[in-house]
Amino acid sequence: ALLLLETAFAIFIYSPHKSRLKRLAEHPPPLTREEREALFERCIANIPDLERYLLLWFLGADPAEIKRDNVRDFILWAFFDRDGGNPTPYADEPLSDQDEELDAYIHRVETLLGRALPPGRGSAAPLRLTIDPISIRYHSIIWYAIIGFIDLTTHALLRFHGFAYHSPRPTTTQALTATFPPTPFLRTLPFPLAKRHTSPSSIPYWYRPHRSPTHRPILFIHGIGVGLWPYTAFLSSLAASQIGIIALELLPISARLTSPPVPRETFLAHLASILAAHDDFAGPLTLVSHSYGSVLTTHILHSPDLSPRVESLVLIDPVSILLHLPDVAYNFTRRMPKGANEWQLWYFASMDAGVAGALGRHFFWRENIIWREELAAVGTREGEGAGGKRKVAVCLAGRDLIVDTGSVARYLLGEGDFAASVDAEEGAGPPDGNVDWDLEGPEGVEVVWFAGLDHAQVFEGRKSRERVVELVRKYCAVNR
Repeated sequence: ALLLLETAFAIFIYSPHKSRLKRLAEHPPPLTREEREALFERCIANIPDLERYLLLWFLGADPAEIKRDNVRDFILWAFFDRDGGNPTPYADEPLSDQDEELDAYIHRVETLLGRALPPGRGSAAPLRLTIDPISIRYHSIIWYAIIGFIDLTTHALLRFHGFAYHSPRPTTTQALTATFPPTPFLRTLPFPLAKRHTSPSSIPYWYRPHRSPTHRPILFIHGIGVGLWPYTAFLSSLAASQIGIIALELLPISARLTSPPVPRETFLAHLASILAAHDDFAGPLTLVSHSYGSVLTTHILHSPDLSPRVESLVLIDPVSILLHLPDVAYNFTRRMPKGANEWQLWYFASMDAGVAGALGRHFFWRENIIWREELAAVGTREGEGAGGKRKVAVCLAGRDLIVDTGSVARYLLGEGDFAASVDAEEGAGPPDGNVDWDLEGPEGVEVVWFAGLDHAQVFEGRKSRERVVELVRKYCAVNR
């Protein structure tokens, strides 16, 4: 019976989701040449080690095989969203202009390397996240049954602590079965804790009313994993202070077979409708995000409508800072696992069909990257708009297996471009990475270092979790 069930699951549920991964990515609108040049110069000025940068983006290839045309292919993807094998120019840009621009970028790379790239094409292939074929591993129906049980347990715990679940209203039979495990079904089970409300958008979320007169409400965005289960103790501790919380539930990155992530503008519109549905979230709020949640945080901070409402910000294990560096893409999608934590990340996250699809076809680095001054600037990109400063804290793990947290810390604590900060070496960079510390950079960003912890482990231990809870309470205080 189990074999028949597994076969039916593989054919009728898993295979359709797997076939969707063969579709091409729909990249965001192209930048103008001036915008590309500015972005290129900003990225190239914030690379701590250009040789290592190229080596990782080319998956550890022999440096002698990283030749001029190979680098050209990488730049075509990174800044033009193009495949080097088919470098079609933009409609308003002649091919000759595109070639001239590419040659200028390659010459800039050669100047910083202090050597000319060998002519021609070598055997090295660059990592092109949104163009390369997507690799996944089959996850059985037993695994998804476990996810369903975890989901139900999470539901009971959050309901116990005063949270109410708001799910999109299914309108058709197809909508009811579009997510596996079928989350809407779990929310309608016949017992009191299964009570649910309707979300005003297609994004499900958990809501706890705001009753604290001394704190601002919190918007929380989780990371890749199994949904909100790893955060239940964290959210419950914050709820004990009567602080209102909206915790989004991002099903495409939560070990589900479901619809892909919505585009940036759609997400922002849905979030605005969620906030508008709750009067206690009509004013300023504190935004807290973990890991992949920092990507959606970037979109919020770049939004002229939502950015001014973010009075303070706490990023935990963010992946969006210095996202032009290869570490996040390489470590999450290409590195061959060795240790137990790497195998766990590889099989249950990197090779998950939903996560792999979200990253391989819907993760556009230039939309998702955030720069140091944009964290604190209230307004749109480059701080335009409402103006002013927000309070920002960034929590980093000393042994993060995904993010180069040492470089991120040095960048946040430095001034000017990364290269200038490192060359100056006067107060730039973190202290001993083997001990916990807490410092504030010139831009007013507080960096909190958790020595000895890996990515997401800050939520596992009571001591580290309470440290983050107190930090969030401090940042959402109305006098902060």
